[in-house]
Amino acid sequence: MLSVAAGFAHTPDDANDIYQDAVLAAFKALPGFKMESKFSTWLHKIVVNTALSNRRKLKRTWQKLAAVKTEYEHEEKYVETQSPERSMIDDELNAQINRALGRLSDNERMAFVLCNQQGFKIREAAEIMSCSENSIKVVLFRARNKLKESLADYH
Repeated sequence: MLSVAAGFAHTPDDANDIYQDAVLAAFKALPGFKMESKFSTWLHKIVVNTALSNRRKLKRTWQKLAAVKTEYEHEEKYVETQSPERSMIDDELNAQINRALGRLSDNERMAFVLCNQQGFKIREAAEIMSCSENSIKVVLFRARNKLKESLADYH
């Protein structure tokens, strides 16, 4: 749940807030869970809805996410050491990817994060986003094309 929240958050604190709000919302809604879907899908739908709600309230830019993600990547421990040149290229590529993600619509970003970063199946993402599987496929197609276009220079 926290990793999904982080996919939509601008900062680690925002991700934690989304996660905590979602846990509270899930706890309150638990008596209403009717077992019509998988429990994990139900939980992730709550996380996504909470993230979107917080996003509307905060109205921050996705560029802040790029700075936070870069900060996270610098904190990671690499098994092998990278050359300064390789590190600089990776940082630039990550910044470009984050800018490209920031240009996606909320639905495109949500579908991309769920399916490509979190590994959800189309069916699960459709359930989380409350739409049809065909809608998810169309949104993913658009998102991928926008990302390909934005990142064409790095191909």
